[in-house]
Amino acid sequence: MRALIILTSILSLSGCISMDALTSSDKPPADNSYYLIDTKYRFLCLGNSNRCYDMTKVVSSRTKLRPIEKEYGAEVKGPNYPVSLMRIVMNPADKSYKALPIGNEGRYFKIPKNEKTNVVWETLSVIQNDLFTLGN
Repeated sequence: MRALIILTSILSLSGCISMDALTSSDKPPADNSYYLIDTKYRFLCLGNSNRCYDMTKVVSSRTKLRPIEKEYGAEVKGPNYPVSLMRIVMNPADKSYKALPIGNEGRYFKIPKNEKTNVVWETLSVIQNDLFTLGN
């Protein structure tokens, strides 16, 4: 019992501990060489990692979309701003890249990491950080 109390005290003082550190994993490292769009839940993810941004957040931050609109030469329009953004990103007007479907569901699409898509990632990062900073 005393050992359990000591272990609990140590863990609470040291902060969170990752279960991944305690268990071995045969999972390969994340491939961050592309972006993945989840059209069902409206996420843009960094490769096959769990680092994702929720594109539905653009609804409350439309003024912050200007860098994307400038880069793609297209306006993100309502009434469904997240879908409009996905269409612009998946089908750039200059045809500089093509979104590749992943799987048979039509839900996931792979897009390259490049100057255009990096602007989208960075803009979504700013939007998410601003929303959390403002407490929304």
